[in-house]
Amino acid sequence: MSALVRPYDPSDREACLGILRSNTPEFFLSSDQADYAAFLDRGPGSYVVVEDGGRVVACGGWFLEGEETAGLSWGLVRRDLHGTGLGRLLLKYRMDRIRETPGVRSVILQTIPEVAGFFGRVGFEVVSVERGAYGGVFDRVRMRKALGVL
Repeated sequence: MSALVRPYDPSDREACLGILRSNTPEFFLSSDQADYAAFLDRGPGSYVVVEDGGRVVACGGWFLEGEETAGLSWGLVRRDLHGTGLGRLLLKYRMDRIRETPGVRSVILQTIPEVAGFFGRVGFEVVSVERGAYGGVFDRVRMRKALGVL
């Protein structure tokens, strides 16, 4: 794998939407496509894509939630490439950028139980679980990781 992480460009929109569709209905609701498209159309802020062989295969972002907390947004890996290390690469890239932000002490995210284990293996801890929060289909798992002193 010769993956390259680069900033999101509006020309990546369709590829990113395709990645979301590849993960529906196992990890996303079909109604999530409109929310994700609106997110991309607003200008997603700190958002990157992962290219492999010239194709966008993963994408994800981060944001500041106050002075001491950052959050992860819309992290996606093409469904047929789960388990190949692209998710770890994407997460490491985002966490490294967050660590470069002065004053940030923790990172938060929201996911579903089927994905929470991935984040748990890298030190995120479950803060809360809201049953059926996503369309009555998926539970919302809120997680947090302290960054510690570097």
